[in-house]
Amino acid sequence: MPDPGQARPNVLGVLRTPRWLLFGLIAIGLAVTMIFLGIWQLHRYELRSGINARIDAHAKAAPVPAERVLPVGRAPADADEYTRVTVTGRYDAARTMLVRARTVNGNVGYEVVTPLRRADGTAVLVDRGWLPPGGSDTVSEPKVPAAPTGQVTVVGQVRLPESGAGPVAWRNGHVEVRRIDPRKLATALPYPATGGYVTLTHQTPAAAGTFVAIPIDHENAAMNLSYIVQWWLFSGIALVGYGLLIRWESRKRVGLSVPGSPRTPRPQARPRTDRLSDDRLSDDRVPERRAPRSDDRVPEDRVPEDRVSDDRVPEDRVLEDRVPEDRVPENRVSESRRVSDDRVPEDRVPDRVPEDRVPDRP
Repeated sequence: MPDPGQARPNVLGVLRTPRWLLFGLIAIGLAVTMIFLGIWQLHRYELRSGINARIDAHAKAAPVPAERVLPVGRAPADADEYTRVTVTGRYDAARTMLVRARTVNGNVGYEVVTPLRRADGTAVLVDRGWLPPGGSDTVSEPKVPAAPTGQVTVVGQVRLPESGAGPVAWRNGHVEVRRIDPRKLATALPYPATGGYVTLTHQTPAAAGTFVAIPIDHENAAMNLSYIVQWWLFSGIALVGYGLLIRWESRKRVGLSVPGSPRTPRPQARPRTDRLSDDRLSDDRVPERRAPRSDDRVPEDRVPEDRVSDDRVPEDRVLEDRVPEDRVPENRVSESRRVSDDRVPEDRVPDRVPEDRVPDRP
């Protein structure tokens, strides 16, 4: 319980100092920044959660004709991504394209993209699947199985153009790229193509060879949710920490104890003893002086010569210690004068009492 007579912490006084005002602005700035970062992660979480919901919804829906969601020359709408569609046409195997450095199930390889020409003369780029590299390294081109001849019906999912696609490059007589952007790949085709492409789920007739189907991965929305909690928790820590530091400083200025600081131990009271113990009394006694015994005396014939010589005072030293008469100290002279002054002069000696005035003794 605080002492009523003790000074109270002045939090407002600490807040008015320039140093703590600066710390407060920094803490508020950090908190606001982290709040906005949490809001940004919230938007990312909502976006990824919406994508996952769309993937699940389109996976359960029946496929629709590609003409509804795949316009020619421009990208499809975001809401149409992952829509299951059907496309009928003929593969243009001579213009097959390879997409390098693609990872499926943790393995690096190639994806094979072949245009499927429709009856109206336009083409839809179909990602037929993933193949491992042709050699022990990851850059050797694979041996691509031949595409089915004749009319083919493809069922797949619509995908948007990938960002970061570089220029179209030709290698070993075919196009090889790093990203799939149908709008750029269309420059290598003699006919128009749609702005989006289709990942193959199955086709009729079935393709020869073994392709690994391109999986549709769900977005990791849980990661963004954890970031939201972290950023907002950090913002609260910044504000609460600043408040605790203010309280600590205000208590320190008035001399109150600060939580977490080492306390000065109180001196322990020594027990009072009215009587001293016998052991202490025996220790405090002054030992009695023991009378010398005859055995303790040193025989005269065994007294060291240097001690005898040191104990003797030389005669010239005795003469030096004598004070000459003309150098008698002044204090002694003054004392002798004072004695002489205190003597009563003879003329002042009281007269004797006459005999007749002496009172008779009983």
